[in-house]
Amino acid sequence: MTTSPTDNRKLDRIAGLFDIIDGAPGARAALARLLLRVLAGVHWLVLEAWLATYRLGLARVTTLPIEVISVGNLSLGGTGKTLAVRRLARELTAAGRRPAILSRGHGRQSGEERIVCYRADGEMPHSGEVGDEPSVLAASLPDIPVVVGRNRRSTGRRAIAECGADVLILDDGFQYRRLRKDREIVLLDALQPPARDCLLPRGTFREPWAHLRRAHEVWITHAQLAPPERVAFLAQQAARYAPPARVRFTEHQPRHLRYLHGETAPLEMLRGRRLLALSGLGNPRQFELMLESLGGPIVPCRYPDHHRYTDTDIQEIARRLEPGMLLVTTAKDAVRLPDALPFPVWVVEVEMVDVAEGDGG
Repeated sequence: MTTSPTDNRKLDRIAGLFDIIDGAPGARAALARLLLRVLAGVHWLVLEAWLATYRLGLARVTTLPIEVISVGNLSLGGTGKTLAVRRLARELTAAGRRPAILSRGHGRQSGEERIVCYRADGEMPHSGEVGDEPSVLAASLPDIPVVVGRNRRSTGRRAIAECGADVLILDDGFQYRRLRKDREIVLLDALQPPARDCLLPRGTFREPWAHLRRAHEVWITHAQLAPPERVAFLAQQAARYAPPARVRFTEHQPRHLRYLHGETAPLEMLRGRRLLALSGLGNPRQFELMLESLGGPIVPCRYPDHHRYTDTDIQEIARRLEPGMLLVTTAKDAVRLPDALPFPVWVVEVEMVDVAEGDGG
């Protein structure tokens, strides 16, 4: 995998930390895990002190006059929240509702609030202005407004007043406590290694397992790609900590390929082709496993999560493309690529679908 020197150092640090978390042998790694566990204990104390301000009424929670549904997770990114939000928005629309999506717009360059909608002329605000997820969601949900801003109480009011919304979908909202939520949907990634099921920095959890009790629904994602025993464990955790919650088993199902400039092609085009798997994701392995399942031998080309591709990156990617190789990427990465590219790019269009428990492995 070849990236810029800065990105290489960042990826090396992340990989080194995950090696330690996942159980790298040796006394130094064991000592590092002990230190990480101590720091995770500090994280827990700070978290509980912060939550106490809400339990004691010291922090104000805003109630909006319409239903608010949160889609979030216990852990850091990579669970499939964007696909889950898109699926939920479509389900609500099919039921006759008028949803709007509230997103913080992670990684955007502007701090101002924005209402993002797909325009008839096909032009979209650059993802650098509104964030990766709002750009992807607005393009795939042309009739549903995405309201971007750090203060979801304010953007929620705008969605009601300016967009006529009768239900709000709060993207990445499990840790957002300043807005009262009527329904909490929590995603658990079945591809996450079990060793990472600990609080930061000992693992990747932002909140401990016990906080799953707030969930009304638990969606176990990547249930077909993951080992069945891992899926069963997550279902047991949901039953233990959130017994009333509805549990759904989901998978990221590829539908077709889309050329970066609009043309579509069947997935069969990947069969037997050598693929350069370009991604800047929190969990690139799930994308790579999906491509492997489609039949093409892959060469990973990883960048940090939410990476914005520069001209230098494009030159390096071009050098990595071998004769006959296809460059395949994700919808999130596609919005971060420059408009003018010296090579063709294919995007795998994916939907989140339900699967039966036990279909994994």
